[in-house]
Amino acid sequence: MVGVYERIVGSDIWSARIRVNGKLVRKSFGRGPLGRADAVAWVEKARTIKRTGEGVLPATAKRPVLTTAEVAVLGDTDAITVGKLCNEFLRYVKAHPEEYRDQINPPKRIAEIRKVFGDRNAAKLKSSEIENWLDEIQEDRNLANATINKMRGTFSMIYKHGRRKDLVDVNPPADVPLRDVGNGIERFLSTEEETRLRGVLQRHIDSHDPIGHPELRKQAIHRLVEFEVSLKSGMRRSEQYNLCWGDVDFKRRIMRLRKTKNGKPRNAFIIDDVAAALKQLHELDLERRDRSRNQPNKSPMDAVFAKADNKKWWQAALDKANIKNYRWHDNRHTFCSRLVQAGVHLKVVQEAAGHASIASTMRYAHFAPSQVVDAMAVLNAKR
Repeated sequence: MVGVYERIVGSDIWSARIRVNGKLVRKSFGRGPLGRADAVAWVEKARTIKRTGEGVLPATAKRPVLTTAEVAVLGDTDAITVGKLCNEFLRYVKAHPEEYRDQINPPKRIAEIRKVFGDRNAAKLKSSEIENWLDEIQEDRNLANATINKMRGTFSMIYKHGRRKDLVDVNPPADVPLRDVGNGIERFLSTEEETRLRGVLQRHIDSHDPIGHPELRKQAIHRLVEFEVSLKSGMRRSEQYNLCWGDVDFKRRIMRLRKTKNGKPRNAFIIDDVAAALKQLHELDLERRDRSRNQPNKSPMDAVFAKADNKKWWQAALDKANIKNYRWHDNRHTFCSRLVQAGVHLKVVQEAAGHASIASTMRYAHFAPSQVVDAMAVLNAKR
C-alpha cells in the first residue's frame, strides 16, 4: 500500500507516512504482520479524513488521527495550547542570553500573551483575533506603533519556535500587518552634524584629566571609538557589541561576525580609520565589569567593546550636538549612502553592509546618478 513501508528493506519493521499541509508526517508501528496492519489502518484513516475533512490530521507522529466523532467524545486531547508555546519559547530565551541579551522585555511580552491566549488551541487561533487584541491594547494604553510591532514580533517568534519543535504548523501572528513607524525615509548624518557630534565626544574626553581621572577618560575615549567603528564599518548594533577580539583579524582586515540578523556569520571589513580606532581601544585595556553582585555581566571577557553598549550616553550626546531624529542604526544608513555617493558599485556595498539581497542595497541607488548615466551611455549614437 502506498504510504506504508519498511524502514529497512527486509527488516519487517513497518512505518507509514502521510502529507499534512505540505509536510510529511512519519510514524513507526513495529514489527511483523500486526505492525504492517496498524500502519495500513493509520494511513487509510488519515486519507479518509483528508478527503472528507471530517476529523483532525496529526501535525507530528506523536499526535493521533481523530475522526470528528472521536473529537466530539474525547476532545482534541493532544492539542497544543498557546500557553505551551509560550512556555517553550520562554525556556529557550532564558537558556540563550547570548542571542536574547534583553532578558526583561521579551519575557514580559511572552507573559502578557500567555495571560490572554494561554488556554487557546494554538492551531486554531486566528490572525484577526490577534490583530483585534493589538488594536485594543494600543488604544487602551496609548502605545506607539513600534511597541505594538514588538509585541506582534514576539508573538510570531513564539509560533516560529513552536514550528521548529514540531508543536504547531501555523503562524497566525505573521499574517498580522506591521504598523507604520515612519521609516519610509532613511535618516543620514550630514557632515555638519558629524562635526558637532565628534566635538561633543571630544570635549567629554578633554574634560577628564589623564592623571586625575584616567578611568573616566578611557571610558570617554571608548565612546568616540564606538561611534567611529559604527560609522565606518557599517555593522549592525548587535553585531558590533557581540564582537570579540579573537574575531578581529588586522592582517586580513576583517572582523568575523558570528551573530547576525539572519543568523548566518559574515565578515565586516577594516579600513584604516577602523583599524586605528580598534588599536586605540585595545591599548586602553578596559575590562567588562559586573553591574552588581547580583547582576553578573554575561558578555565574553574578550569583548571588543568592554563598556557594553551605548544605551546610556548616545542620546545625551545627540542632544548636546542638537541632532534630532537620529538613531544608532542610522550610522549604518550613513555608511551605505556615503559609499554609494562616492561611486562604489552597489554589489560592493551589499557585501560591505552584509545585506542578504541586493534589494536592500537598492534603497541607496538614488545616491548614484552618475553610475546610471554612465550605464546609459551605451545608447549614445556612434560618432
